[in-house]
Amino acid sequence: MDLQSQEHATSVDLSRGERAKFWREARHCDLECLTATFRTHRYAPHTHDTFVIGAIVSGQQQHKLKGSESIGGAGSVFMINPEEVHDGRPLEGGYSYRMLYPSVELMHEIARDLPGAAPSGSLFFQDLMVQDTALATHLLRLHAQLEQSLDPLEKDEAIYLALGEVIGRYGSWRKEPIVGRAPKAVRDMCDYMQAYFNQDVDLDQLCALSGMSKSYLVRVFAKHMGQTPHSFLTDVRVRQARAQLALGHEPADVAIDCGFYDQSHLNRHFKKRIGVAPGAYRNIA
Repeated sequence: MDLQSQEHATSVDLSRGERAKFWREARHCDLECLTATFRTHRYAPHTHDTFVIGAIVSGQQQHKLKGSESIGGAGSVFMINPEEVHDGRPLEGGYSYRMLYPSVELMHEIARDLPGAAPSGSLFFQDLMVQDTALATHLLRLHAQLEQSLDPLEKDEAIYLALGEVIGRYGSWRKEPIVGRAPKAVRDMCDYMQAYFNQDVDLDQLCALSGMSKSYLVRVFAKHMGQTPHSFLTDVRVRQARAQLALGHEPADVAIDCGFYDQSHLNRHFKKRIGVAPGAYRNIA
């Protein structure tokens, strides 16, 4: 979410009492921050190229993580890895939460400086959600400091202490990230869709690239990536759209440039993944 610094952040009023506020802490690898209340909004299965770290303030959210359904409420902490597929749906009454989107670079920097750390490979979290009231309280306090404080030293300390605690308690290391652990044919398809996201892509092209049949290709891709090729390509297109919207480009132009058929097509997929419409996101950014 390529957004402004906190002092210029903007809140967006959504439907039926829903609100979302985004901002960016540019000094910390463009750390992106979100505080939101959702009553009816349902996130489509999607991924991020950053970590997703945060906690629920109130209410309950149901979601699928690693293929299993679970429910998070007050005291729940989310630690979702880059490229890890997840969704989210409010239960009755909705929920409020605060989320951070720290880059891989920032998380590795913090991990390397922890006492006794011997990092090797890529940082990841085996448990994507845990019930840890003390850590949730620490993360919510950090988030509030980032939202309210203008003191850079206070915010620096808060980020390193809170994210360091998350990594120290639950972080692990693996040799390769999710995409790197997939078979070469799947990696090649990912590379192809990232390179040609602004063009039409169909199964015939992916089959020619991978040497697989259509039905087998979809099953193998979903097995290793946690989502279908179409869902993966849509994620890539939405990320590209976010970057262009943050530069002030018009949603209608962004839609065509990023491989969507029109602005309506972009609106539908963007809101399902980001929580707000492209026009509202552009106004924030």
